[in-house]
Order: sequence, then C-alpha cells, then structure tokens
Amino acid sequence: MAAISSGKKDFINTFLLVILYAAGFYCLQLFLFKATFLQTLPDELNLLHWDSGWYCTLSRVGYIYDPTGVNNLAFFPLFPLIWHIAHVGVWGMACLNVLFFATGISILDNLFKPGTQNKILWLSMPAVYFCFIPYSEAVFFLLTTITFYGIRNNKKLLVWISLFLLSLTRPTGVLLAPSFLAMTLLSAGNKRWYKSLFSYLTVYLSPMVLGTGLFIWYEYLKSGVWFVFFDIEKKYWGHVLNIPMLPFNNNYNQSLSWISAIAVFIGFFSFLFLLNRFFKWLFKNNIQDDLLILSCSYLFMSLIAIIFYNPTWSGNTTNIAGIYRYTLMNPFFYVFLNYFTNVARYSWKNYLFVFFLANVVWASFGAYVHIQYFLLFTASTIIIFMYMLHANKKLTWPVMILTALNIFFQVQFFQQFISNIFPD
Repeated sequence: MAAISSGKKDFINTFLLVILYAAGFYCLQLFLFKATFLQTLPDELNLLHWDSGWYCTLSRVGYIYDPTGVNNLAFFPLFPLIWHIAHVGVWGMACLNVLFFATGISILDNLFKPGTQNKILWLSMPAVYFCFIPYSEAVFFLLTTITFYGIRNNKKLLVWISLFLLSLTRPTGVLLAPSFLAMTLLSAGNKRWYKSLFSYLTVYLSPMVLGTGLFIWYEYLKSGVWFVFFDIEKKYWGHVLNIPMLPFNNNYNQSLSWISAIAVFIGFFSFLFLLNRFFKWLFKNNIQDDLLILSCSYLFMSLIAIIFYNPTWSGNTTNIAGIYRYTLMNPFFYVFLNYFTNVARYSWKNYLFVFFLANVVWASFGAYVHIQYFLLFTASTIIIFMYMLHANKKLTWPVMILTALNIFFQVQFFQQFISNIFPD
C-alpha cells in the first residue's frame, strides 16, 4: 500500500511540475516581450499558424475535398475530433494539450524514475513547445506512453486500444509495425522467437492495421478516392518516394539545420545500436530491453521515412524538414534519452566513436562548405558530448548548461512558429 501511495504522489508531483513549467513558459514569453527581447506575443491568431490552422478547420467542418482546390485530407482525424468534442477555442485546446502531455510525462516518470533534474531537462527540450500549442503531438505522446505502460504491465487490451487510437492520430503504422516486430523478437529468447509472433500479430499489428484501414476507408467516403491521403501528400506537401540526395537541407527554415542534423544522428546511431543488440541476441541469446529496442527502432524508422519519403527540391538535394519534430518530440526519444544519460556509461573510445559518427552526419549536411557552417555543427557535437557527460552523476554542470540552452532554443523556436516561420 505504501508503494502504491508513493507512486500516486510521484505521479501528481510530476503532473503539477509539467503544468507549472507550461505556465512558466508562457509567462516567460510575456516577460521577455515586455523587456523588448521578443517581438511577438502568442494569441489566438498566431497559435493557428501552420498545422494548427488545419486541425482547427478539421475540428469545425470536418474533411474537405476539392481535387482542384483546398482540402485537408493530409491530416489524421483523432486530434481534431477531440478538439471538436471538447468544444473549446484555441487557448482551450492548448491547455488541454498541456494536460495530455503532463499525463504522458507522469506515466514515463512512473516507468523510469528519472529524478527531478532529469524531468526538468526533459521538459526543456526545444521541441516540447509543440505540446503547448494546438498540434497533435500531445495526444500522440499520451497514447504512446499508455502503450508503454500496457507493455510493461502486461495489459494487452490497453495496448491494443492505445495502438488503435495512435493509428488514427498519425501515419505511424509504417514506422511502428517493424519497430514492434523488432521489440517482440529481441525481448524473447532466440530459441523461441517464433512463439512471440502470435502476440505481435494480435496485440501490436492488428490494431494498427485496423486503425489505418478505418482512416483510409473514412477518407474514401469523404473524397470518393481510395488512398487519397497519399495523393494529397504528393501534390501539396511534395512527399514522394525518392532516393536520398546529398547534402541534406531544410529549405523551409535553414536555422534548424543543426538540430535536424542531431535528429539524423540519433536515427543513425539508433540503427547501429540495434545492430549491436541484434548480434548479442542472435549469438549470445541476450534478451533485450523491450521499450529500448522499440524506441530505437522507431527512431531509425523515422529517419528512413523522412529521407526516403520527402521532396528533393532546390538543386536536387533531399529536404529533411520535419525530422527534428518527429524524432525529438515523442516518448520513444525520451526512452532513448533516459538510457543514454542515466544507464549507459562512457569511455574515451565511446567519445571518439561519437565524434567520428557525428562528423559523418554533419558532412551529409554539407558542413564542409564553409568554416562558419562547420563551426555550427561542431557546436552540435559539443551538445551531444554534454549529454554523454550528464551520464556521469558526479558532474552537475552539464545538465545545468543543457537545460539553459534548451530553454533558449525552445523560446526561439516557439517565436519562429508564432511569427509564421516554418517551425520544423
């Protein structure tokens, strides 16, 4: 009973911490605006920039399809449906998203016990502001953490329902189907891996297939066109299957190239980590951590989806816009972050390997073109090193510097959003 009471207390404390952080984030905008450090205050109009406006339209009038004009069928229905049912305005939906995100972080805290210092670091991540505005990130975050809770506590029905709803929130099936397969296999012994396939098919794959099928069928009813989602993605968002072409770029907002490159690094590193764990499972029968394997697989699949299913515009180079939001604003990243800052330990060889791998990734962004560009990406390497140093609990300064930097960029990126500069 004492353990249950303590768990409830921790959940409430974490929930309130997130609420206070979100309130402080908006109060900071007002303070910096009054101090003339910022030029724009958030309001009901500028909070509807970019995808928020599309979600608002969906919540009010539903799907609109015009083959030659405006349509909104590139967005999944669950988040706008919640907005419609809640019957709240722009600020009301932003507040609801804060509550969703606070619940999700509290569930993660229950699973991993990161400690207050790490929770504040989690909240300061630059992309977290997407959970404070009318985007679908907070709903996706909450449903994913519920899935994690169901996996760890063997609540299969809860997992099934949450995955079904996730499939109505974002086009996640392509990313999650192979990720759950990797998790199912590597978290079981290599002598009985085939016995876990039934669980994969019934608990993990079937709700995603059913949810995705329902979405495709519903959009067909609204448009009369099968798989219209992919047509809209190609025609209006330029998302088509392409062979990646270097150097990568973010033509919508080049100031985000450095953090987009960090997201690419995380995806690439996740792939190498998975290979290492796969060989340990295959040859040594080492049973792997289920959520860690799931998370690394998802991060790698996000990288694959972005670089192979994104436009090659402006000089035949691949535009990786969106990768930092899709990689750094979900519970999969927090599982990754928790492991590599709280569990893993590093030697000088690890730092050398990360330095080499990071510079390979930076080169794919053309870091060699100009000395200023190279120095920018060198700063990204230093940031990664500080996260590795944070794993040494004898050092307190890395987490303080990282939190301060994160808050600075969180405010900057949010200002870009409300100033109608492409956010990711």
